[in-house]
Order: sequence, then C-alpha cells, then structure tokens
Amino acid sequence: MTNTSARQAKSLRFGVVAPITSDVPTWLDQLRGLADSGYSTILMPDVPQWQPAPGPALAVAATITDLRVGTWVYASPVRPAWSTAWEAHSLTVLTGGRFEMGIGTGRPGIAEQL
Repeated sequence: MTNTSARQAKSLRFGVVAPITSDVPTWLDQLRGLADSGYSTILMPDVPQWQPAPGPALAVAATITDLRVGTWVYASPVRPAWSTAWEAHSLTVLTGGRFEMGIGTGRPGIAEQL
C-alpha cells in the first residue's frame, strides 16, 4: 500500500552565529558574504559588554541582506520576560517575519557577570 499523503520536501537551511567581533562596517561586509555563500540565517549572541544588543544589530542586518535573523540565545537573566517578548515581536514585524528567537539561560557564568 502506498502512502497517499502529500509530503513536501524541505530543503536544508544553514545558519551561522555572527557576533560583531570587529568594527561594524566589517561585520556588515561579513553578513553580505554569508548571504552570498548560501547561508539562510545569522544568529547573534546576547552577551552584555561584548557587542551591541542583539535586537538593533539584527534589525540592521535584516535591512542589508535577505537573511533570516535570530538570537542565538536571549539570556533570560539579562532581560525581563516582557521586554524580550516585546523585542521579539518588534523584530518579527520589522523583518517581515524573518526573525527566529532562541531563548535560554545564557552562557555559563553570565549570572556572576551581572
């Protein structure tokens, strides 16, 4: 007996964690290169004092590429839940639905850093 249910093939998508590790123009060039290389998503970590906040950085990234954008992990010890929800909704609206949210407790030791 054959399965008559319609199955849609899903293509693999590849993402990359792309923190801002140098100056912003270099980071923007890196994002363009990732988009040209076939990546579908860039993810930003949420680590205070290492780089700009992920929300504004992802909004900028979405304006210069057609990449999906997301948080590698929104660190729950860093931000109140209502603020995270508001920012995630805002990014979803501003990126035309290209935002992917990751949430967790953050990197080891983040609570002590705060």
